[in-house]
Amino acid sequence: MGIGRSQNGRVYSDRARGAGRIARRRLRWWQILLRVGWLFAFFGAAILVGVIGGTYYSLSRMLPANIDINSVQKETEEKTKIYSADGVLLAEVFEENREFIPIEQIPRQLQNAVVAIEDKYFYKHSGINLRSIGRALYENLRENRISQGGSTITQQLARNIWLSPRKTFSRKIQEAMLAVQVERNYTKEQILELYLNEVYLGSGAYGVKTAAEVYFGKDVKKLTLAEFALLAGLPQRPSSYSPYEDKELARKRRNTVLRAMAHQGYITAEEAQKAQEEPIRLAGKKPIGSTRYKAPYFVTYVLKQMIDKYGADLVYKGGLRIYTTLNYRMQQIAESAVQSGVASSRSMKVGQGALLCMEPQTGKIRAMVGGTDFRKSQFNRTTQARRQPGSSFKPIVYTAALDKGHSPDERINDSPVSYPSGSKVWRPKNYDHRYHGHVTMRTAVAQSINIPAIRMMEEVGIQEVINYAQVLGIRQELEPNLSLAIGTASVTMMEMVTVYGVFANPGNRVEPMAVAKITDRKGNLIEEFTLQVRQVISEETARQMDSLLRGVVERGTGRMVRDVPRARAKTGTTQDHRDAWFIGYTPELVTAVWVGNDDYSPMGRVWGGNVCAPIWEAFMKPTLAMILQPGGKTVTVENGEARIEEGRRSRRRRYPRPEDIYRRLETEEPVPAPDTEPEVIDTAPTNEAVDVAPADPEPAQPEPAQPPAEAKPEPASNSDAL
Repeated sequence: MGIGRSQNGRVYSDRARGAGRIARRRLRWWQILLRVGWLFAFFGAAILVGVIGGTYYSLSRMLPANIDINSVQKETEEKTKIYSADGVLLAEVFEENREFIPIEQIPRQLQNAVVAIEDKYFYKHSGINLRSIGRALYENLRENRISQGGSTITQQLARNIWLSPRKTFSRKIQEAMLAVQVERNYTKEQILELYLNEVYLGSGAYGVKTAAEVYFGKDVKKLTLAEFALLAGLPQRPSSYSPYEDKELARKRRNTVLRAMAHQGYITAEEAQKAQEEPIRLAGKKPIGSTRYKAPYFVTYVLKQMIDKYGADLVYKGGLRIYTTLNYRMQQIAESAVQSGVASSRSMKVGQGALLCMEPQTGKIRAMVGGTDFRKSQFNRTTQARRQPGSSFKPIVYTAALDKGHSPDERINDSPVSYPSGSKVWRPKNYDHRYHGHVTMRTAVAQSINIPAIRMMEEVGIQEVINYAQVLGIRQELEPNLSLAIGTASVTMMEMVTVYGVFANPGNRVEPMAVAKITDRKGNLIEEFTLQVRQVISEETARQMDSLLRGVVERGTGRMVRDVPRARAKTGTTQDHRDAWFIGYTPELVTAVWVGNDDYSPMGRVWGGNVCAPIWEAFMKPTLAMILQPGGKTVTVENGEARIEEGRRSRRRRYPRPEDIYRRLETEEPVPAPDTEPEVIDTAPTNEAVDVAPADPEPAQPEPAQPPAEAKPEPASNSDAL
């Protein structure tokens, strides 16, 4: 036993000594690693300090030598120029609508509203707010996109006055440095005064005094609390939150400001609630400035896109060169066709018209006519108005059916049908109150018969048709009703052009594009916009739908345009003749025409075939003649370059001056020279709400039950055959 204990004791002792040596070695290694780590940290910190110091020094040299916010004078910057694809100068954008007002004349509630929503720590920070920056960084990382900026009012002021609005890391550092300098030298009242006079508030208005006049037609001192809140909510997204663009979005933003004011103690909860209930009453936008625009509806559409993307300061004062997709010669033809077509239909109570043309393969918008007279109403009916499409929606139903295996020659029962809806019954009818027994899908589409479309939608499934509508290009939310089959949804013309572009571009959806590229004043490329295309239905389905729409022109409700080569089309008219459509295409262009009244009052016996089709033909015939040259040649002119295609051959020719391109081409290719210059409108872009109905009024629609009980038959789905 003694020997065993001795042996065990020696074993335990050896193990202990070995463990101790291992522990000491580990300790030495950790000490070495710790010392090396501290050494690297020291050198890293030194390098970081050097980088920051060097960056600070280099950027500080770029800052203004003397900052005097009391003597800030906005000099007229170089004009931003907007060109058509065929080299025509459409617009020069340079003027501002601004009037300075001292801080003593700016109501305290308006000041509080701006501080509450833009920078609630304005009176506490020294130019930058690390808490806001951290919160914005967290939200941007969480959402994997730049959704918040974290800039203080002082930083925004520094950016607006002295810096470029381009979002770069160096600019953000300059912005912060400038903000600190400004805070050291000026009072909060001076900073807020200049900010409230410099900030862009949408609709061409700079500063709160001008914005009060533009939106409410009042002196800023006479605004209500709700109106103060609306103005305060605009700086973040001035174009989107403008009540002239989207009154509902403006109302939601206004209410957000009111809640922020109540939360921060500027107003009571009762005052906030009362102000939230106040309706938005607008003065009606008046044209401002003396900027001369050609294709004014298109130019204002482009400007809104650019301001949303780059900010008003860069667009209005940055000397940009914006090269659009519009073909000005096509635009002139379109404007003439719409104006003459509506004028000749006044006796039928037609008050307005619109036209939109796009290349189905590229998505390039070639012509846009948003109304008959931009001087009277700046409301763009191609992009802002949401109207019922009538029977022009039916191809979406049949596309879903074809894609699910139905055949164009399949027979569909055209006989009376009824659907229960609560305590009522919906009995849809054809326009002529006649039924044809079993008809093929080809006949149903060509003659625009209601009952087969409804039955087919019922068989395919309402939600399935809605899914196809959204895939094809409809962005609006659609109520799940069988009446969708005869076009009771509210859609935009841009959406419908996108849908029909899929049929013209074998199954591929292309997003409409208005701008090709943007450069600075020296020609350096800022951004070039590329084709966005996605195949959404099979080529076979698109080919079958194309064949069905060809039948509309050959023997159906669109036969009045059969002289247009290779035309496909669909007519559409809605309840009480409130909307009439003609949407058609050739392999080169897809074009939609709409007529109606802004107040939704009924027209006379107007349908897609007797008013819209002649406008469509008056545009498409000369336009296609301009594109399709004798001998099978196709000539496309864009950005000073002519692409000439003949059979499978394609060649390009570059011309030094875009304005000379047609004169040069006349000696080489039979491209006609442009007509004389049209009258140019001496106004700036606006949205005159007093002249038009709201962007999304409540049209007469069936009840949202499935199917709706009170829906009346679509009066013109078959009227074009009469």
